Amino acid sequence: MKRKFRFTIRVKLAIISTISIGAAVSILGAFLGLSFRDSAFKTAEATLESVASNGSQSLEHAITSLDTSMNLLANQIGYNSDFANSIETVSTDENSLKSIRTAISGKDGSGDGSTIAGAMDYLVLSEDSILSATMYSPYVTEPILSRLYPVDDGTVAFTEERYNALIDHPGRSLWFFEGEGNNSSLYVWKALVNFGVIDNFDMKVVGYVEYQFDKSVFLNPISATSYDDEGMVLLDENGKLVFSLSSGEENVDSQVLGNLSSIPAGNKRESGYSTHKAALPTKGWTYIAYVNHRSIEAITAQSLNLTIIIVSISIVVAGAITVLLSAREVNRIKSASRTAHAISQGDYSAKVPIKGNDELTDQAHSINIMGENIRNLIEELKNLNQTLILQSDSLTENFATVVSNKSGESGYHVRRVSVYSEILARHLGYNEDEVHVIKVASTLHDIGKLLIDDAILHKPGRFNDEERAIMQQHVVYGAQILNNVPGEIMVTGAKIALYHHERWDGSGYVHGLKGDEIPVEAQIASVADVFDALISKRCYKGPWSMEDAYNEIVANRGTQFSPRVVDAFVACFDEIKATAIHYQEKEGE
Repeated sequence: MKRKFRFTIRVKLAIISTISIGAAVSILGAFLGLSFRDSAFKTAEATLESVASNGSQSLEHAITSLDTSMNLLANQIGYNSDFANSIETVSTDENSLKSIRTAISGKDGSGDGSTIAGAMDYLVLSEDSILSATMYSPYVTEPILSRLYPVDDGTVAFTEERYNALIDHPGRSLWFFEGEGNNSSLYVWKALVNFGVIDNFDMKVVGYVEYQFDKSVFLNPISATSYDDEGMVLLDENGKLVFSLSSGEENVDSQVLGNLSSIPAGNKRESGYSTHKAALPTKGWTYIAYVNHRSIEAITAQSLNLTIIIVSISIVVAGAITVLLSAREVNRIKSASRTAHAISQGDYSAKVPIKGNDELTDQAHSINIMGENIRNLIEELKNLNQTLILQSDSLTENFATVVSNKSGESGYHVRRVSVYSEILARHLGYNEDEVHVIKVASTLHDIGKLLIDDAILHKPGRFNDEERAIMQQHVVYGAQILNNVPGEIMVTGAKIALYHHERWDGSGYVHGLKGDEIPVEAQIASVADVFDALISKRCYKGPWSMEDAYNEIVANRGTQFSPRVVDAFVACFDEIKATAIHYQEKEGE
């Protein structure tokens, strides 16, 4: 009887302890649930800030990169003498029509890289975001070679207002959308300018080039997140909605979209949505990322379900602890609770120690996986902007290679000059960001040769005075092209293009700068360019040996070249020589 009494008391104490501990853990679970909800909203808003920042930067980089491509194509068309002499009389004069056909597709109709058609095809192929490029002109009455069309052909709604804007601002890129929401199409108009044959400042707008773009290329950041109903909204400089994209089953209703334009900068919770906006300085647009609160609540519900499971298991384990005095299980529950709370406070590296093979082990795995997934998502967003910058660098190097091909040089010339410049800049003490800018910008040193006649570029003998004066203008052309494009790389590239033929003693061209009046970036590119030109075969000379080229550079220290850069060249020559040999071997493969 006594033994039965003691057992009953033990059971009652176990039940009472289980209920008490269960109630306490339930309160803890409720607290964690509220913490999860608040954390979920904070995480969503931090994610939106990253998406808006990366999305706006993506679009900004894309606009900068595409403006570079469009400017180069527009300049190549505008400086084409066959095109310039004939466009205004193409519909009334048969000879003009023949000249236009030659400008577009060449005399043999091949449409190679030196023709307008070849340049357009290369641009479409090299730019993933460009779907098509088409020329339009008011001087054309019938389509020509499926490249040049009348302005009223009806493919895209033509407005006199847009065309007049291009006439007033021929260097401007005019971006606009057709349609609404996910079904809209993105277009850009760039003025088609006749730069004249005699006077390069005699410009006249004779039409426009229309580009159609794949808008999804600009909107990849939203695909990096994990919410069921999210998207972006793009507003123009007047706050007018021009484009929206949603990952949910339906778009945001028009009333909510109308309210987005009036939301101040930063995170705001309006009309059931969390939002964040970022500015696009180049165009004056506003990029707004949003997420539906229902998606955040869904993630919170998952966290609450996990908490409920943890609480339920905790109650069962608490009863067993009272009876069996198992301190081990208590410690495991505390560890899981601490880790869950740490994750809810933003410490996504916190982990639950894995011990045993039971329900608590499964929950520990779930908590660890949840923290790992959140941390991976944040890292992916951080890496996105660096990826777009590298794509922009690749585009710059591709255009530099086009210049080399036109001038009859190997594409490896610009690569070697780029690496030599990188080696010299690093030895001269520039930080890695500055070294990167100089490396990429140096590939554009001869971009002005795009506007030099092929007969002069490929002449095997010496130039006469007139030809030499024309050739020397390539540095001016290069600076004019790059000065129209924003961005640190293009600004540095313009300096290098304009000044890399200046000499330390002041006898260079075209400005006759002397000493440190010459930008250091151009001093570096000058040594790199001359060394590689000496060891390379040209139509007017054979290649020099490495030793002879080295001696030539050293001999011109303080006359043609900066003494400081030549000293760096001497100190780094083994590395420069190895680079030259490496690319020569690749060029011979």
